[in-house]
Amino acid sequence: MYLISHRGNNKHKYIENTYEAINSSLKEKYIDGVEFDIRKTKDNKFVLSHSMFNKEKIIENNKLKDLKLEELENTLKKIKTNKIIIIDLKYERFKYKKYAYYLNKILKKYKYLNIYLCSFNYDLILYIKKRYKYKSGLIISNILNKCKDYDSFDFISVNYRTYKQFKNALMIWTINDKTTLKKYQNEKIYVITDKPYLNN
Repeated sequence: MYLISHRGNNKHKYIENTYEAINSSLKEKYIDGVEFDIRKTKDNKFVLSHSMFNKEKIIENNKLKDLKLEELENTLKKIKTNKIIIIDLKYERFKYKKYAYYLNKILKKYKYLNIYLCSFNYDLILYIKKRYKYKSGLIISNILNKCKDYDSFDFISVNYRTYKQFKNALMIWTINDKTTLKKYQNEKIYVITDKPYLNN
């Protein structure tokens, strides 16, 4: 089992999806990597956020300067590790090629990092996999992407309750209790958790 900090969460004082949270988790020897979410702004920048809203503003409708959120590039610039970095691409719109183009402009500068990209957006993540060749995976829920063809991807990411249904699942989410974490200790799988410290 490889332990992945969900949104940088762990036993620390920092807000999730911030550089401080991510960096704090990466410093822990028992944590094998971090996962965090990004969204594109109106001016084609990327910020760390799980929600499509920043306060009452829709992120995709606003410029970076009008949002009080961490910029992806500033975060990647400061990360110094060979641990796994899982970036969950959040995207509700349809012009996914533009999203992928601007994301690649940033990521190609940081090929020395061990970056994995994943998304619920099938068209977006498949296009990135084929066009830009990043390690890319599809996130599958009980509703989304369950019937999609996922053989083209490097990996799939699933809820831990449905793990046994998928032969090539590499990542499972989100386990936040010690008993369930222990069940996966002998599995070669990335386990995403808000509480990595439970396995320390």
